[in-house]
Amino acid sequence: MKLLYLLVTAFMLQSSFLFSQEFVLGLKGGLNNNTIGDINSRGGSISAGKPDEVFSPNKEISYLIGGYFMAEFGSFFIRPELNYVSLKNNYDFPVRKAKWETSKIEFPILLGVEVFEPISIYAGPSFNFYDEVILDGVQVTSFSDGGPDLEAKTISLNFGVMVRYNRFGIDLRYEISTNETEEELLDINNSAYGVNLADLRTYKPKMLSLSLSIDIFRTDGTNIADLFKSDKNCGCPY
Repeated sequence: MKLLYLLVTAFMLQSSFLFSQEFVLGLKGGLNNNTIGDINSRGGSISAGKPDEVFSPNKEISYLIGGYFMAEFGSFFIRPELNYVSLKNNYDFPVRKAKWETSKIEFPILLGVEVFEPISIYAGPSFNFYDEVILDGVQVTSFSDGGPDLEAKTISLNFGVMVRYNRFGIDLRYEISTNETEEELLDINNSAYGVNLADLRTYKPKMLSLSLSIDIFRTDGTNIADLFKSDKNCGCPY
């Protein structure tokens, strides 16, 4: 399946170079939040004899930065990106909050169409390379080897809508992983957080992001300096 993704991607990139009318290079940045799994505390929290308790993650706002290349042909476009994405959540345990953090380098390859000016829709795969996941309070013991764990390399699917005006764009995107995680046993510092042995339930990573972009270079003969000129003959694209 991964080989098929790569072959389709290579074909699309080659086709875009042969038939595209305009090329664009740009930068982007934005905010995101992501979805992770519930934690089931075995035997409750800090008080002995309690039944199991389930702690759902609280979503936090984090950030992303990156760049893109876009090949436009008619109303259609192909847009590979390279982004750094920071991801954060927290669990509100009985004694104090535990932060969940990681980051990833992602390489989305998006196919889109302008449905009507200035609105476009798009979809495509993303190849993700995750850094280590850190959850406050997790210990390496005879019960658990630490964690939480995420596969270092994953594939996700992206769906979004983009509004573009001249060189600027606003992009709302939903991303969902193609695979679920495995349930995992965690050993958490009970005296510090009020939770001891706990199961991180299986989940499918998801992310919602909102970003702003600007075209730095275009092959239509304009350049970024044109944005700051007052001369009507500056060659601006508007």
